[in-house]
Amino acid sequence: MNRRGIFLLAAGLGGMLLFMQPWWFGVPLILWAFFKAGRIAKLGLPLALAIGLAWGFRAAQLTVAPPKPSGVVTVMPTAWQVTGELVRYTGTAENGVKISGSAKVTPEQAAALTQMTSIATVAWHGDVTRLSGARNPYEFDYAIYAWRQNQLAWQSEQQTLDVKVRPARGIIEQLHVLRAKVLLHLRQLATRTQAYAKGLLLGQVDSDFAEQRDAFVTLGIFHLFSVSGLHLYALIGALYWLTDRLRLPKEAVDWSLLGLLPTLLVLIPPAAGIMRAVWLRIIAMLNDRFGWQWTPLDCFSAAVALNLGLQPYVLHTMGGQLTYLLCFVLLVIQTSRWGMSWRLALVSTPVVLFHTFRVHLLASVFSWLLMPVFELALMPALVIVSLWPRMPGSALLETILVRAEKGLTALATLPGEIIFGAVPVGLAALGVVLVLVGLAFGRWQWLGGWVIVAWLVVNVHPQYRVTMFDVGQGDSLLIEAPFKEGAILIDTGGRGFGFSANPPAKRAIVNYLRARGITHLDALVLTHADADHVGDAAVVTQLMPVTTLVTTPLAAGHPYIVAAKQGKVARHVQVLAGQTLSVGPLKLRVVAPRGTTATEKNADSIVLYGKIGDSNWLFTGDADQGVETRELMPQVLDVDMLKVGHHGSKTSSAPEFIQQITPKLALISAGVNNRYGHPHQETLRTLQAAGVPWLNTATGGAVWVDASTAAHSVHQFLTEEGGP
Repeated sequence: MNRRGIFLLAAGLGGMLLFMQPWWFGVPLILWAFFKAGRIAKLGLPLALAIGLAWGFRAAQLTVAPPKPSGVVTVMPTAWQVTGELVRYTGTAENGVKISGSAKVTPEQAAALTQMTSIATVAWHGDVTRLSGARNPYEFDYAIYAWRQNQLAWQSEQQTLDVKVRPARGIIEQLHVLRAKVLLHLRQLATRTQAYAKGLLLGQVDSDFAEQRDAFVTLGIFHLFSVSGLHLYALIGALYWLTDRLRLPKEAVDWSLLGLLPTLLVLIPPAAGIMRAVWLRIIAMLNDRFGWQWTPLDCFSAAVALNLGLQPYVLHTMGGQLTYLLCFVLLVIQTSRWGMSWRLALVSTPVVLFHTFRVHLLASVFSWLLMPVFELALMPALVIVSLWPRMPGSALLETILVRAEKGLTALATLPGEIIFGAVPVGLAALGVVLVLVGLAFGRWQWLGGWVIVAWLVVNVHPQYRVTMFDVGQGDSLLIEAPFKEGAILIDTGGRGFGFSANPPAKRAIVNYLRARGITHLDALVLTHADADHVGDAAVVTQLMPVTTLVTTPLAAGHPYIVAAKQGKVARHVQVLAGQTLSVGPLKLRVVAPRGTTATEKNADSIVLYGKIGDSNWLFTGDADQGVETRELMPQVLDVDMLKVGHHGSKTSSAPEFIQQITPKLALISAGVNNRYGHPHQETLRTLQAAGVPWLNTATGGAVWVDASTAAHSVHQFLTEEGGP
């Protein structure tokens, strides 16, 4: 193909992006392709562009209006997730559309499903709903991820499980059964050995690996777990080494691999790195065997094109962007292993910043040190112990892994992690281009300018901002002073109604703080000791340093508060009415509770009042009508913005109190379809009677108000909703 492949790929990808977005990135790709190769690919480039336009239009249309599933669902044996008495599954309906569902099961059913190695069919009834996406800025959006990764968009309502087992049909289903049996076989391994074997060999990272996953992400080496396809190349290298020692013909091994490699896309979940590694290896072998005379860059371009054909949005994901970008650099740059490590870390930095808002300065060092350990020691050991779980020395491997995990966790705490903030997609793309220019021509001054501009764009916030997060049935609000002079978080939401490995406090609040470039909280106010307000306070304090933890005296000894204090908390203060919380230009007066005589938690809620920008704010926690009429009304507060008490419950928002303060806007934090019916109709009628408009997280997601000392603007993440 004589290096024409990269230009054909650019034209096709550019055409796809015109419909799939960002269109402004597709246009220069098309212009570059035609400018550089218009004379040598007069027919190829228009054809590639036409295919890209057609495929991009189809993908965009399906994203907007995916077909609905119908008929019995076929579920592969590894597509069951059992949590206590709740089971979730993902499968393919009779009409070929992906669908997920859930059901309550007995302990016996749950035990059977965890041992499942057969194909199952599930009958379901009722309507389907779209998977719910992010409800906060910068929150991980599962709906987008599920669609881009697996073309999954629909879920059925929870119902009684109606499941039947049947034999596998065809090679694909038989491979799924084999994967299930392999996973069941790996349960013979010790706990940590099993986790690493599943992660490195089969690409399955379970929830019990979440803490270590965070450490690997911080160190910048999580790509070693299937994302990069590293284990595929290691296993192929080991196979060639073994067959060479056995004096088997290389040609026979190559043809065998051509048949075996596609099966890995079933045995191992087809993440971007695996897809790239499999297709690139197959294309390279075919090129070698048939003498196509394609360059490595042509083979790379063909692999990207194949992946885009199967997963149109693969380059919209972090895994897809990193795996192909790093592979491109490996192909075009030849240098030492250390030289390649820092180059790969540098070129991936804009992408990592765009997705995670942070980067570790030592990532290239960690990758350089640890990749040989994973490839030459850990992976061969895991293959051997997986084949022979009871082999002598397996206990030693478990001990080594446990101690190594502790060491890696300690490494993740070393200085060097930078909370940079959320780099806009255009700036991130420009950053990648400038790194490539620097690597090719040594013009690093442009990259230095990019770093300065990107930091200023991300971190210079000239306005006040109050953000009410959507944490489900709970409360959490962030107050930011201009130019990052202060940050106060009021409550964290919580897991009072079930455990989650990735609660809103982590995926929404901490992500948002990092996206805004906030490296610590000046104050964390825990209004009272209810789980839905402070149940995840310890999650926040483990991940984000807190200068001052603020509680009432009555709440100070509660287990939730004690757990929060064990995190990165510098000091703990207890407050009552009359005291003032001062952080930079923010001065919030404590207006309740007056004493320590409250007999229930809601009456002990900290209520804060103060001027933020051009408005007077009142943050009420779960303060009830008794607190409102007895403690707040005598103070005759001038309120512009009200955080409605107790999620809009009728136990708060006394009509006489609302009539007295008559705020310009009321904010209600409530969960979608919560079991309490919050906000209550009585409260909404009270607000309407007083002429107070409201915004509710249950219907519109997170709310934020940007303000200067002269004006303010109100925003809601999903939809605008109002009162009268």
